[in-house]
Amino acid sequence: MVPDVADWLLDRIDQPARWVIELGFVVYVLSISAVVLLERRRPVATLAWVLSLVFVPVIGLVLYLVFGRRQIRRHRRRRRLAERRRGAATRNLARLDHLPHGLHEPVLGLVRLALRTAAAPLRAAQAVKLLPEGQDAFDAMEQAIERAREQIHAEFYIWRDDETGRRLTSLLATKARAGVAVYVLYDDWGSIGTPREHFASLVAAGGHVAAFGRLRLRLRLRRSRVNFRNHRKILTVDGREGFTGGLNVGNEYSGRGLPRSPWRDLMVRITGDAVLGLDEVFVEDWADATLREADDTAPAPAPKTKPPVLDSDDPGHDDRLVQIIPSGPISSVVSAIAIQIAAAAANATTRCYIATPYFVPTEALDQNLKLAALRGADVRILVPALSSSDNPLVGLAARSYYDEFLLAGCRIFEYQPGMLHAKYIVIDECVAMIGSANMDVRSFHINYEVTAMFYDRDLTTQLAEIFQRDLAQSHEATLASRRQLSTPHRLAEASARLFSPLL
Repeated sequence: MVPDVADWLLDRIDQPARWVIELGFVVYVLSISAVVLLERRRPVATLAWVLSLVFVPVIGLVLYLVFGRRQIRRHRRRRRLAERRRGAATRNLARLDHLPHGLHEPVLGLVRLALRTAAAPLRAAQAVKLLPEGQDAFDAMEQAIERAREQIHAEFYIWRDDETGRRLTSLLATKARAGVAVYVLYDDWGSIGTPREHFASLVAAGGHVAAFGRLRLRLRLRRSRVNFRNHRKILTVDGREGFTGGLNVGNEYSGRGLPRSPWRDLMVRITGDAVLGLDEVFVEDWADATLREADDTAPAPAPKTKPPVLDSDDPGHDDRLVQIIPSGPISSVVSAIAIQIAAAAANATTRCYIATPYFVPTEALDQNLKLAALRGADVRILVPALSSSDNPLVGLAARSYYDEFLLAGCRIFEYQPGMLHAKYIVIDECVAMIGSANMDVRSFHINYEVTAMFYDRDLTTQLAEIFQRDLAQSHEATLASRRQLSTPHRLAEASARLFSPLL
């Protein structure tokens, strides 16, 4: 019988040294357990980290230092820059005593929640347009860039060095040469395959480019930000026209080069005061990445002199109400978007439609979706088919939840034509959410994300129609089909779910 490695080593160490090693290990276990417990993360994630740190101490400690740390160092200069945010002129819109009279409960409760967790003012969008086709979205963004006269802010998790990426970079360089202040922020991990030379023409033209969370060979583990990625997608032009949603900059998102397995995504274009919310997020991220302020001179849109209203009697009033909700490691409430989504699901009375590429729900979202279905709401969840998912491990983890959701009365559909990458939610008749956040642990608790929450019947109806069109190209999962799964497949799902707290 082969002896245990640890016992074999200890047998060859004299007694005093053995006591020192064992005592040191006990101190390590108590210390590292206290550190993880004091971070107050979710119980499942806490248990997973403690077990890995105790039973595989060397590997577990390295992984924890690189990927597990919860705290992000806040720079004093970044805080000072944040105090001069361009949206300061509309802070009065965040006052709870000035909320529109036209909002009804429980919608008004969702507005209050976003105000308290994310300090997200209720703003007005003069126009809102859904862009459910990748090429249409890029066409709209390129047209907006061509209209730019003063400044452009572009922030994307992935910026590829391919046809789509080079086209957009070239267009931005043209605007920079024309005197427009161009700022581009990309995530260094998400764009790891993009060479620095990709942006050389833009920088030479006078544009500004920065990488968020730059990866370094000599990693300072104590201040590591490898695990905290900026997953946001934002484009604003002159502070008056903005885009957000799920698209990154790359061929797969525009539909180029993938005829057999096209990606399905969605962006939204907004104009008016609501663009200030997106601009604020970009300016803070730029300061966080560079410790410098975006030095552009674009004037902020004039704020409204009175709070926005819903269903105004003024026939000329057609503003849509929206809150731009950011979340991330340096937010006062890290999981603001997760809380907002769970609360919206809890409020659903007639329908709750969710489209997401990755579905690993938090306990709150899990329970609220099931309760909504049990109350009689039409709960439908749309995810990509496992065969077309770009992350099979997360796809397997998602499928481990199918049985319990189906038993509660939820309906689950798998999009067949290609990779579903859109991230949006429809709640009842007048609440819709569109943004960068997936319905998984990483987006809810680790990444920097942004979501636009709309309170508008027309937009909600349009988004529901897009959802129904996607359902027509999907296969519905049923309890009957689940019973036919093999034991190895179920074991794979259960194993993937085991790792879901760390995904």
